[in-house]
Amino acid sequence: MHKFALVMGTLGSLLLLSSAFAHHGWGGYSEQIQINVTVTALKLGNPHDRLVVIDGDDQEWNLLLAPPARNRRFGFTKESVSVGDIVVVIGQKHPQRREVKVHCLNKDGENLYTYRYDSGKSSLERLHKGEDCAFD
Repeated sequence: MHKFALVMGTLGSLLLLSSAFAHHGWGGYSEQIQINVTVTALKLGNPHDRLVVIDGDDQEWNLLLAPPARNRRFGFTKESVSVGDIVVVIGQKHPQRREVKVHCLNKDGENLYTYRYDSGKSSLERLHKGEDCAFD
């Protein structure tokens, strides 16, 4: 019985530890990027809302947005963007993958999305880049 409890405790600890490591940070997403893309799929759900898009060279990109509950609280829903929409993405690129932490999505000169933290502060404000959805 004691051995069983020890094994179960160890497995439980490893499971919790693996969950903690599964969540990523944004530290590696350092290259600033602005690209025009076409939305091919919406993947709205935990742990982060995502958009799958293609660029002008037909390269597929994964766009990472904030967690779904936060996006809904700040007004981003499945009606905010549609498959086929051409959008401008402003964000930070992953160093090895075609993946972007999205700061802003713009369509026809209008801001559709801004990455916000629980406090309401935008990711650009956090980077001390202002709130205008553009890199200078």
